[in-house]
Amino acid sequence: MSNTKESIVLKYDDMGIPSIMLKVENTAKTPEEADRMFFVRGVEYDSIYLSQFVNCIRNGRAYSLPAVDPAVRINFDEAIATCKRKGRGWHLLTWAEWKYIREHTIPDIHGNTSFGKYHNDETEVGIADVVGLVWKMIAGLRLKSGVIQYMPDNDAAAPDADLSISSEEFQEVHVDDLPFPDPVRIGANEDGELVITTDKEKVDGWAGGMRSETYVNLTEVPQILKDLGIITDDMKENSEWLSADADLEETIPFVGGSCNDTSDAGPSALDLDSGRSIVWTNLGFFSACLGEPVRR
Repeated sequence: MSNTKESIVLKYDDMGIPSIMLKVENTAKTPEEADRMFFVRGVEYDSIYLSQFVNCIRNGRAYSLPAVDPAVRINFDEAIATCKRKGRGWHLLTWAEWKYIREHTIPDIHGNTSFGKYHNDETEVGIADVVGLVWKMIAGLRLKSGVIQYMPDNDAAAPDADLSISSEEFQEVHVDDLPFPDPVRIGANEDGELVITTDKEKVDGWAGGMRSETYVNLTEVPQILKDLGIITDDMKENSEWLSADADLEETIPFVGGSCNDTSDAGPSALDLDSGRSIVWTNLGFFSACLGEPVRR
């Protein structure tokens, strides 16, 4: 049974300017039943507001509005700043919030994957935004020299979350409960194939392609890798994009695909091969906002 309730609302920033948002209410009767998306540094929230549209920027602030071009040619740190300028609770969409979107996206949803059209049916035009249009930057997940790191729960939404390259708030993913376990890594193996493994000797450089072509070399798959969207239950049949570059000091995640990614795009499309300073004409972002702390 779902412990959330959804509605489309106008959410105003601290200057009284609205965005069109999906309000996801936390209807769980106990903290144990609540989605972890509602927990930020141990505090449970009553709701989270998610952008309905890829954001545009007006006067240095991010807004979710229809029928406008999305903001592009903006880097990761600038995207974070345009969200936070809106006031209390506003932030760049996090991996935990994207997980909710990914898991609640209608199966086989179509998007702008062919320059304003759906690539398999060009009569479907003007479609956006989860699948296609532009890749979307998200916060709280990264690679550090190929090592998968994340912020737990929805801690990346905290107003003082350290999302910098030197942040120590990120955790590594481990498979074995050992005193000094090797972290899970993703990158190219010696044959140039994308591999997910704990063997640091077998990860070097960039690789990418369909998820079905990814080599998962783990004795077991930690649930967090599925929560992060790195591994999916349909991995062997999934044709959506997955890439990583283990050579870079840090990479940040882009999700959903863009208007020129055709069948590579989709809710589970994930790009982990670019640094925080990169700007593209097909790279944008969603903002989100926290509700109020729960009082039980």
